Amino acid sequence: MTTLRLGRVESALGPVLVAESDRGVAAVGDPDQLPALLDGLERRFPGVTAEPAELDSAWLDLALGGGPLPAVDLRGLSAFDRRVYEVVRGIPSGETATYGEVAALVGAPLAARAVGGAMARCPLFPAVPCHRVVRAVDGWSGWGGDDRLKRRLLRAEAR
Repeated sequence: MTTLRLGRVESALGPVLVAESDRGVAAVGDPDQLPALLDGLERRFPGVTAEPAELDSAWLDLALGGGPLPAVDLRGLSAFDRRVYEVVRGIPSGETATYGEVAALVGAPLAARAVGGAMARCPLFPAVPCHRVVRAVDGWSGWGGDDRLKRRLLRAEAR
């Protein structure tokens, strides 16, 4: 059985819920979506126990500004998603890669749409900097419906 520490922390984006294991960040989510976050954790970590905790949130704002990324716990995710998230974590701060480029790097060059799906369901932003993945056509994407946020984060990282 896995025990996770779960806490509400403040970030430059506002309040977020963070779940951490002994291996690293296991999930980040919207405080208003606690049931969905817990359901996702239960699927990934059957029998999980989430204990309320005071968490160090300094990594959040550092990561949002292009700083170092924290360790992550990718257990319970598909092998494809794990490979995608590892590649995306390797995209340098302030730079971008297209969905197709990420697909090629994970060894599935025709899987750009699948990479997009992995980004859409990623439970680890900003520990996985999903905003660094863009469409080849125009260099952007709606990224959760908030193109302005994506541009703001990339500008902050480029400084």
